[in-house]
Amino acid sequence: MFKTARVNRISQNIVEQIRETIISGRLKPGDRLPSEKDLSVEFGVSKASLREALRALEALGMLEVKQGMGGGAFVTEVDLETARNNMFNYIFFQNPSIGEFTQLRTFIEPQVAEIAALKCTQADLDYLEDNLNRTRETMDSGPFYYELDTKFHHRIAQISDNRLICFVIDSLKNAIVQIKLQLELDRDFSIQVYKAHMRVFDALRKRDPELAREEMHRHIVEVDERMKHYCDGDTLF
Repeated sequence: MFKTARVNRISQNIVEQIRETIISGRLKPGDRLPSEKDLSVEFGVSKASLREALRALEALGMLEVKQGMGGGAFVTEVDLETARNNMFNYIFFQNPSIGEFTQLRTFIEPQVAEIAALKCTQADLDYLEDNLNRTRETMDSGPFYYELDTKFHHRIAQISDNRLICFVIDSLKNAIVQIKLQLELDRDFSIQVYKAHMRVFDALRKRDPELAREEMHRHIVEVDERMKHYCDGDTLF
């Protein structure tokens, strides 16, 4: 099933091979991997290197390692939350620049806001207005404030009625929130984000797609500039 691992980057090579086997469907949720002894022989590596790779796959949520009788390494059922966490882990290890984050967001979110301005219902507007009211009241509450920030962008993505767009935006926002929690962001940053959300909301309420696109783009660029200031450069991690 597997090829002998290359001498350099042994554990990473094992991770990549097992991950590809799971993604291709050759290993399915609930399937048990061969024993450590058999895998070590198949990959041509030591048990220590193999265990390191299995721990990495477990951290990514792709395997569950059970101890004792009937134990072993089993392929997990990857749900949406696990997939988001996997994307965050990928982002963390790739260590992209703030500029790369911004470029990706500006490719997607302004267009999503444009669609939302055309498709949003009164229920969507009521939800976003309530979100903004609660945001205004919780600017100093850290995690809860960021949760509302994420939900604001999630609702706009939902209006597009495209699950892939929702997943990408949710994953990016999840990564950004984790970064924000590590930084010492002041109230001015929270106020700036709140005002930007208000401008986007106002464009949606006016059913103005061009304005919605422009305000979302402006919001992302403003966040980019402030994040670079707090990170003292363009590096996130």
